Amino acid sequence: MKRWTMAALLCMAGVGAADTIKLKNGGTLEGVIVKEIDGGLVVRLKYATVTLDRSDIDSIEKKKAEDVPAAKGLRLPAWDRCIEVVAARPWSGQLRQIPATVIDKGVFKNVPYMSHKSGEVEFNLYGDPDEPAAIEIGVYKDLIKSEAAKKECFEVIAALLSDAKDLAALKSLDLKPGKTEREGLTFEVTPETAEDAYGGWWISVYSPKLLDEARATEEELKKLSVTEEELEKEEQAERERAKKELAEHKASKKAEPRKAEPQTYIGFNPYLYQKHETQHARKVTSGARRFWVRGFHRPRGGKWVRGGIHR
Repeated sequence: MKRWTMAALLCMAGVGAADTIKLKNGGTLEGVIVKEIDGGLVVRLKYATVTLDRSDIDSIEKKKAEDVPAAKGLRLPAWDRCIEVVAARPWSGQLRQIPATVIDKGVFKNVPYMSHKSGEVEFNLYGDPDEPAAIEIGVYKDLIKSEAAKKECFEVIAALLSDAKDLAALKSLDLKPGKTEREGLTFEVTPETAEDAYGGWWISVYSPKLLDEARATEEELKKLSVTEEELEKEEQAERERAKKELAEHKASKKAEPRKAEPQTYIGFNPYLYQKHETQHARKVTSGARRFWVRGFHRPRGGKWVRGGIHR
């Protein structure tokens, strides 16, 4: 995915031991490389991922890969573990984070989430990224007819469950539409014909309690989501800002690059979507689409924090 300047100097608090990616126009990006794909890299930032073109990369200093352990006490793993598992699957060669359409019906209505897609396979994680309220994976179009694709969805969810009894509850569905419950978690297979399926076939595991805690009010929804029109305006403003900032940076006679403050970006903001990326997002049957902003976070009992830089 080509970005407009691909120059950045990032200090990624909370990412952990990060790989250092030097860009051809002098910028440096620090994050965790979770996937090498055709023509690019998927890099994990803080509560978001970004896809970089190899043509924009000058060099990469890689840290020793470390397994992401499942957090103790959590029946659904944190988002970084989920991304590691999804990125390792053989079908994830086109994996990228996509705009997450605000869901307007069903159990996930108005619950913020992050969405990743590769081809016609989509993985979503709802609520607090560190303590998810739900995880789901589904397929679209021709893959809906594929038993192998559906079994692969099952395998992904199974790989993310650490409790043997939870796994047994999942297996009891046998890929057939329906749901079962176990100690606060609901395990569900949703067919593409369901009103809240958005044209896909899904396997989901969720906590109704945590979903209710994470569900945004109408006021929060306006702050945490953008329309396609607002997204386009943000993109244009970012282009202009990036152009000006890069010109100033290149004109500087300093030998050393300037020091970046935490969560400061030079040249582009990887937390902002581009308008063309919405073609991969869920459609709605009526009304204008809204998309959850990238990098949101709200610890349980805390306030929503929007990721990225906001000037």
